[in-house]
Amino acid sequence: MQFFPDMSTFIKIGNFQITWYAIIILTGAFLAYYLTLRQVRKWGYKDEIFENFFLLLLPIGILGARIYYVIFEWEQYAADPISILYIWNGGLAIYGGIIAGTIFGIFYFRHYRIDILRMADAIFPNLMLAQAIGRWGNFMNQEAYGGIVSADYYAHWPAFIRDNMYIDGYFRQPTFLYESIGNIIGFILITFVYKKYGRKKRGDLMFAYLSWYGMVRFFVEGLRSDSLMIGNIRVSQMLSLLLVLAGVLGILGVWHRLFKNVWPFKKQKPAVIFDLDGTLVDTKELIYKSFIHTFEKYKPGYHLSEEELKSFLGPSLKNSFLRYFDESQIDEIIAYYREFNHAHHDEYIREVPNVEQTLKYLKENGYPLAVMSNKLSDIVRMGLQCFKLEDYFEVILGGEEISESKPSPQGILEACEKLHVPHDNVIYVGDSPTDIQACKNMAAFSVAFVLEESRKEEMEKEKPCALIQDMKELITLVKEDKEWSDTTI
Repeated sequence: MQFFPDMSTFIKIGNFQITWYAIIILTGAFLAYYLTLRQVRKWGYKDEIFENFFLLLLPIGILGARIYYVIFEWEQYAADPISILYIWNGGLAIYGGIIAGTIFGIFYFRHYRIDILRMADAIFPNLMLAQAIGRWGNFMNQEAYGGIVSADYYAHWPAFIRDNMYIDGYFRQPTFLYESIGNIIGFILITFVYKKYGRKKRGDLMFAYLSWYGMVRFFVEGLRSDSLMIGNIRVSQMLSLLLVLAGVLGILGVWHRLFKNVWPFKKQKPAVIFDLDGTLVDTKELIYKSFIHTFEKYKPGYHLSEEELKSFLGPSLKNSFLRYFDESQIDEIIAYYREFNHAHHDEYIREVPNVEQTLKYLKENGYPLAVMSNKLSDIVRMGLQCFKLEDYFEVILGGEEISESKPSPQGILEACEKLHVPHDNVIYVGDSPTDIQACKNMAAFSVAFVLEESRKEEMEKEKPCALIQDMKELITLVKEDKEWSDTTI
């Protein structure tokens, strides 16, 4: 076994070897994968969806990059076609990989009903970082270099770069390094500046990638001496100009306007999912009375303050009672609470103004509607039936049907599955901090509904995407041209 037997080899075991080229290319790919996976987790996607995508994308991208290179360098392989398989010797054209990967991604994400523009915004900036790393694989293989320069050019450069840029008896310009640095700058600008201050719509980060990378590659390609050619035309320069044009037009919104009725630019109506208590029906008095009644038995003499009573609005019963009682008592206490709550339900429940008017508009205009609450589904239905609201909803989910209670986003995700809609365009309307937190845990569009002015400050602290104080305001909100997700996450 030999480590680093030569400049291009990482390890050699007998006749078997692993090259630096392979190590570096895979390092860039896995780093891009990790960064993208971390992002899509924040959006509520299951790991396996993106894991499977990456496992298929990696060979498809490499195959596309190799085919593209071989097509334009066919004379090099015509006499020895078996050498087409020797990808460890170099000869991968990134544009071929991008084209193949993009085509695969379109079919893959459409199959899973995932917004391709949203996913492209997650992937492409990280791809630029992978490319920056991958260029060092070209360096190890003495590829992607420029014209001849004098030895003085490298007077103040690190010796390892100078020595490996001595190719065929001459020092060469390190164009691999120019592109690597340009890509790193682009990754930083797009990820940390443009994403926060310039992005306006889905797809903008992808379009920024196309514009920046196309520009960098166009200028660097003009300095290279090993470009793929069609006659006197540098193939990558021609393609780079097309990328810049496509990216700039995308940022300006031209594609969204031209293809506004065509997937993936066609806008989809969001699914609108509601909490129950304090949102569709006013159950504040019922909840307060139920807790006071329960504490009178299990904690006699203890006076619940107004702040404590408010804190029960939102969290699950189990989480609320665990603050005061031993876990061994919880099931018994919850059963006692529910017995009172059920018996006095219609006595203390109140109507929320303009709810039915709003639901009627949403239903008639084709918005998928659901209710998702931590309460048991039979109690949820009781509340809806009190004011004849049940028939407006395609899906009604109670706490016993949800694997994790809020602030976990699991209930919202399960509601989307039962509605048979993707969760890229979801509005969740709720009146408690846990409702907004559940939205943020999957980057859904959160609407804080404030029925009482005293709770407005508490809800504003959670930084919802929108805050309304009259349910009719939701009608105006859904008509706006927005991304129905939390763009800050």
